[in-house]
Amino acid sequence: MSDQNTPPGPQFPGQGGAQYPPQNFAPYEQVQMGGTWQPEAPKPKRGKLIPIVAALAMVLVVAGGGIFAYGKLNGGKQPDTVLPGTAIGYLRVDLNPSAGQKLAALRFLMKFPSAKDKLKLTGDKDDLRQKIFEAIKADDDDLKDVDYAKDVEPWLGDRVGIAALPATEAKKKEPSLVFAVQVKDEKTATQAMEKGVKEPDDPAYAFTGGYMVVAETQAELDSAMAAAKTSPLAENTQYQADLEKLGEPGFATLWADFAGLTKAVGSMGPAKVDPIGNGSMAAALRFDAQYVELKGFVRSDQEIVAKAADASELVTKLPDTTAAAISVSGVDSTIDTAWKSLGKSGEFGDLVQGFAEQTGLKLPDDLKALFGKNLSLVVDKDASAGPKIAARLETDPAKAEPVIAKLTTLLQQESPVQVPIETAKDGDTLVVSTDKEYAAKVLESGNLGASESFKAALPDVSGATGIAYVDFDGVSSVMEAMGEKANADLKALRSAGMVARNTGNFEGEFTLRVVAK
Repeated sequence: MSDQNTPPGPQFPGQGGAQYPPQNFAPYEQVQMGGTWQPEAPKPKRGKLIPIVAALAMVLVVAGGGIFAYGKLNGGKQPDTVLPGTAIGYLRVDLNPSAGQKLAALRFLMKFPSAKDKLKLTGDKDDLRQKIFEAIKADDDDLKDVDYAKDVEPWLGDRVGIAALPATEAKKKEPSLVFAVQVKDEKTATQAMEKGVKEPDDPAYAFTGGYMVVAETQAELDSAMAAAKTSPLAENTQYQADLEKLGEPGFATLWADFAGLTKAVGSMGPAKVDPIGNGSMAAALRFDAQYVELKGFVRSDQEIVAKAADASELVTKLPDTTAAAISVSGVDSTIDTAWKSLGKSGEFGDLVQGFAEQTGLKLPDDLKALFGKNLSLVVDKDASAGPKIAARLETDPAKAEPVIAKLTTLLQQESPVQVPIETAKDGDTLVVSTDKEYAAKVLESGNLGASESFKAALPDVSGATGIAYVDFDGVSSVMEAMGEKANADLKALRSAGMVARNTGNFEGEFTLRVVAK
C-alpha cells in the first residue's frame, strides 16, 4: 500500500436556468411589490482538480444530467468493501454501464440543448465519459496538463463509492467524506495523481483492495482505512438488510442511517431534534428510454408517514389546467406525530412559543384545524392575470376560517407583498386562493389524473399518502406570464411526479420520476 496526497475536490460550474425572483417581473394589479430581494451570489471556491477527482466529477455531472442505467453489475468488489461500517451515508455509482445503456444515455442527453452544447455531443458514437471530462477540464486550469486517454482512461475502474462518516475530530462538527474509486492499475493511477500533487496540505489517498481511497486529511484517511479493515460497510447488518430489500441496485445506490445523520446534524446546530427516529433509507437510480427514476424505501422505529391513503383521490380530481400540485393525506395525524418529536427540543419549544405569541395562534391545534385531514396545494397554468395558487383543505371551514383570518392579518402587517386572499367552501372542504374564480374551480372535481403527462410521471398512485406533480409545459407558461422566459432545457421535459406510501410496520416507500419529451 502506498500513501500519497491529492488535491481538493472538484469545483462545479453553476447550473443554468431561471433566476428568482425574476428581474423583470411585472406585478399584477392586485399585488404590490414593496421591494426586490436578490440574494448575494456565493463566491466560488477554487481548488485543484486532478484526474481522480475529475472522475468523481464525471459521476456527479452525469447524475445531475439524468443518466441512470440499471444493467447487471460487473464482477469484482464493490466500494463498500473498502469503506468503514461506521458510515452514516453512502452513494455508489457504476461508471461504466453497458453499450446499450451508454447509447440510451447519449440520446437522452442530446434532448437537452445545454448538455449537447456543454459536452460537445455529436452523436451515438461519442465517448460520454471523455466528453464530460473534457468539459470539466475546459473550466479548470489545474487540468490543462491532464490527458484523458493517457492519464485517466488507463487506470479508471467502473465503480465509485462515497461515504459520509461521523466527525472524528472534536473541533470539526460536520461529517467527513471519504471516496473509493476502482482502479485498474495502481502504478498508472499514481503517476496520474502525482501530476496534481503540489501542496503539502492536499487531501490524502491510498490504495487497497483494487480501490483508491481519498480523504480530506491524512488523519481522516488513516482512520477510515483502519475502520474499514476491521469492519467494512459491506458487513454492516442494517446496510446489508436494506440492500437486500432494495433489490436491483441500479446505476446508483443511495443509503442513509437516520440515527447517525440526526446526531451529525444536531451537532452542527443548537437544536437537538429527532423527527424521524432510528431507521434507514435505501434507494436506487434507474434509467429508461423516456424517464429517470429514483425508487426506494424508508424504515423507522416510529410512524413518520400518515397511514391515511387518500392522496390519489385528492390529486387526480384537481383541475386539468394544473401546472404543479402537492397532495398529502392524514395531515392532522402527521402534525401530531411531528409535534411530539419536535417538542423534545427545548430550543424548538421556545421558537414555537414566540411564534404563538406573535400570531395569537394556539399550536398545534390551530394548525390541525387549518390543514384538516387532507391537503392539496395547486398552481394553475394560466398566470396571465397573475399567479393562480390555491390550497384545498379537507377540514371544518368554521374552525379553519378564524385561523386564516389571523394569518392574513399577520401577512398584511409584515409582508411588503399584499397578496389577495379568496375562499370557496362546502360542508367539509375549504379552498384558499389568490383568485376567486380559481378557488371555485379547485373546489369542484377536475380530471387531472386522466392526462397523459400525469400518467407518464405517476403511473401508479394507488394507496398513496403523498403525491407531487409537475407539468413542465404548465410551468413554462407560468414563467412566461411572469416575464421570465423558460429555457430550452425546461422545454425538453414533459412532467415529473413523486409518490409516497405507508406500507406498514413503520416502513414506507417512495418513487420519483422525471419524464422527457
